[in-house]
Amino acid sequence: MDPIHRELARFLRAHGVRRDARVLVAVSGGADSVALLHALLGIGQRVAAAHVHHGLRGREADADLAFVAELSRSLGVPFAFERVDASARDGRSPEARARSLRYEALERIRVAGHHAHLTTAHHLDDQAETVLLRAVRGTGIGGLAAIRPSLDGGRVLRPLLATRRAELRRYLAERGLSFREDATNGDPATPRNRLRLEILPALDSMHPGASERLASLAELAAEQDAALIGALGERLEQLSSRGDGGLWLDAAKLAALEVGQRRRALHALAAREGLDAALSRAHVERIDAFVARGETGRELSLPCGFKLLRDRQRLWLGPSIGPSPPAPLRVEVPLEGSLEFPDRGLRLSWHPCTAPDPPRRLLRLPARPQLALIARSPSADDRILSRGRERPLKEAFASARWSRQARARAVVVERDGEIVWVPGLFRSEATRDGEGGRELRAVCLPSPR
Repeated sequence: MDPIHRELARFLRAHGVRRDARVLVAVSGGADSVALLHALLGIGQRVAAAHVHHGLRGREADADLAFVAELSRSLGVPFAFERVDASARDGRSPEARARSLRYEALERIRVAGHHAHLTTAHHLDDQAETVLLRAVRGTGIGGLAAIRPSLDGGRVLRPLLATRRAELRRYLAERGLSFREDATNGDPATPRNRLRLEILPALDSMHPGASERLASLAELAAEQDAALIGALGERLEQLSSRGDGGLWLDAAKLAALEVGQRRRALHALAAREGLDAALSRAHVERIDAFVARGETGRELSLPCGFKLLRDRQRLWLGPSIGPSPPAPLRVEVPLEGSLEFPDRGLRLSWHPCTAPDPPRRLLRLPARPQLALIARSPSADDRILSRGRERPLKEAFASARWSRQARARAVVVERDGEIVWVPGLFRSEATRDGEGGRELRAVCLPSPR
């Protein structure tokens, strides 16, 4: 039995993959993925092939797609592909954007084809390169774990992580199998290519087995990292919620964690946005320091075109284009019940009067207001009357240090064309005294998960 077949069979058994399970193979057309496809067929696994055209490299990419399609046809393997536009700028680096789009497309193909697992052809040399690259850039245990053999409970598998690149080339050569060469892989100008072409071969020459030991370090780091994540438990899920095109983080809950747990939690949360490979230890330390500062409106630039911004007791992590603005708003406030604005994180509801001097999140009005209340979006020319002086609403926002995102989500309540309330910021003096029996309360809604 070929050593590659033996290792594949061992890996699949260890990860609970049945022989009759439908396995999708990500095939770029390069040597590694072509070898993986043939080897899985060689051990009798049910497979299908998937290819992603990134919209880059012009005719070369078209030729890659045609090659994989013909390869699949010749092997009698089901084939599917998707085209994505990795050239479109969205605040991320080209590499991060292409990787994210590729995995999203592969997941769509996997789900549509009812495949139990997606396999990629990452091998031991890829693992060694990744460990070394992250180590010299600065990383923690999570970063040293590098390429994980399994993701999401086996949804994504990397069955070649114990196999050397040279073994895959030997496998192809012995069988006379062809593959595509990406010319950019031979350019030593990029850090990873230089590692692969020059540095790792030199290390293996000086210290035979260096690549294997680097890969073993990744396994050890993954074990220790799993223990740390396990200690965090459910708290990790309670720290964040998805919204506005990124992640909203609870600053207070993060600050309450022990420093080692907090930094690992921050790295794990960043990984959900595809940032784990790009974050060095220095980046995580800067994020940690940013969490400790409670200044609304501050922003921190991160790799791959991401940023972290502070919005009162929350932090937003996402692409530099920022959170999506809420839809324009203009609606009459009903005289009973409540009114919710999910994209602004706010609910307005009527209650009997309570405190004699209500806070700014309450608006006191007569039991039956004579004029309708309108809830709407802020506008650039809004003005408020405060302490006998009229001033721009944007000036009040600035004085209170509201971020741009918080201002965009604000709700303005007006009566007869006059702004009487901006929940959490301003309440007209005309509504503060004993006008009567009811209060309109503003309650923050949790961000949608």
